[in-house]
Amino acid sequence: MMKKIFLFFLLLLFCFQAPFARAHSLWLNIDNNQPKVGQAVQIEIGWGHKFPKDELISEEFMNQVYALNSKGEKISLKKISPSRFEFMPKTPGIYKILANIKPGFLSKTTEGYKLQPKKGLQNVVSCFRFDMRAKAFIFVGDSKKMPDQCIGDPLEITPLKNSKLLKEGDIFPVKVTFDEKALPNVDVRASYAGFSDQPNTYAYSTKTNEEGVARIKILKKGKWVVNVLHEVPYPDPEECDKYRYNYCFTFEVK
Repeated sequence: MMKKIFLFFLLLLFCFQAPFARAHSLWLNIDNNQPKVGQAVQIEIGWGHKFPKDELISEEFMNQVYALNSKGEKISLKKISPSRFEFMPKTPGIYKILANIKPGFLSKTTEGYKLQPKKGLQNVVSCFRFDMRAKAFIFVGDSKKMPDQCIGDPLEITPLKNSKLLKEGDIFPVKVTFDEKALPNVDVRASYAGFSDQPNTYAYSTKTNEEGVARIKILKKGKWVVNVLHEVPYPDPEECDKYRYNYCFTFEVK
């Protein structure tokens, strides 16, 4: 029964979402990104079209939610609910909080949508394989040097400036990579909490340069999200048409 409910909601999620403006996104809401050692941090899974809060994500949809310390060591989080987790840092440093959903195929046919590749289906209109991920940082102590290396996600946003030092009016450079290589000329959208109550509405939009770097103007203090969507052809066109990747990076400007 749970599997059937999950598949039903997943189909509702992806129906009619071909353009970026209709696609769901995954992000992380951190209640305190500058805690003290031993202080619990609440982490909420953001999901939908409206930042910072929109829909509750199904537990069956989630794949991983975890932390990485400055050495790249994986740290498990305490699960409070399907969409809420707790992290308690034991030592100073900069921690990455990472989340991703279970990847899969979605095929559009003349009879409706199917959660499978094109093979074995009749009258297929289109197909994509989805991959959605999210990242945020937690700063414990006086660490100011940002980890500048990618963690290895297929599509990834890496900040080039310490986000905890940002002020209103600053320029925030981020690097977008695909397969750990700079991704030029890709759309980068950013917004802050409270900018709009309308779905898929962003306060700032730009593109990456030839080095994969986008420069985002910090228009206002508060919680921010940076959102990137990228599509590439699927290697076997008989199985599917394209990969669809979505990545969100969240941070706070105080």
